[in-house]
Amino acid sequence: MPDQPDTITRLRKVNYALEDLPETIAFPQRAGDEPREPLPVVEATVDEIAFAIVEAERESSAAYRRADALKRLYKLAREAGCIGADRAATAVMKKEGQ
Repeated sequence: MPDQPDTITRLRKVNYALEDLPETIAFPQRAGDEPREPLPVVEATVDEIAFAIVEAERESSAAYRRADALKRLYKLAREAGCIGADRAATAVMKKEGQ
């Protein structure tokens, strides 16, 4: 019998919107909670998916804030006259009088 695609592969093929569906999901951690192992998405309940969405949005927000801060540093360095090989942080600190 030929190899059958696993459940997650079949699920991803059901709808193009599921192409980026992760293998596992993570949950928000509260202080004092025992760390939870990632859960295979094919075993997740609707409530577990909802909690995973909260965690994914938190991670996404953090990544966006990091990217935005890097963009601001880049812009400030260019405004300070930096060229490609210059150290951005040093130039910004000098410009700001630090």
